[in-house]
Amino acid sequence: MNSIQFPFATQDWTLGKNRALALQAAQVKSVEALSGALWVTVSGSAQDFFVQSGDHITIPCAHGQVVIEALGDTGVVRIGQQAEAMTWDAQQQSFSHAVYVSIVCPMVRGLRKAADWLDPSPTVVRTAH
Repeated sequence: MNSIQFPFATQDWTLGKNRALALQAAQVKSVEALSGALWVTVSGSAQDFFVQSGDHITIPCAHGQVVIEALGDTGVVRIGQQAEAMTWDAQQQSFSHAVYVSIVCPMVRGLRKAADWLDPSPTVVRTAH
């Protein structure tokens, strides 16, 4: 699958006291402390990272897990995620489906209504015996 990587997607999390956030390393590009201090552990890395408010780190590997904990009472962390652009084939399929749903289906329903109006099917009249 050919795709272009855009490391622009972010997600912010507030971490409470004694709470940890665990994410797959393949999905995490960077970790930034928006407030408070963070303790970041990356499986497969020989060291832990301590990130102060306003600082950020780049995750050194793409396998295992990233575990983030607030060192104080709370911390706000911004996760930079790997975001994939749609492939050309997926864009074409998505566009084709959108055209089908928004144009073709309503047109077919309209034609069926017009055909029923022009040539109504005979109604069955039931009589009581």
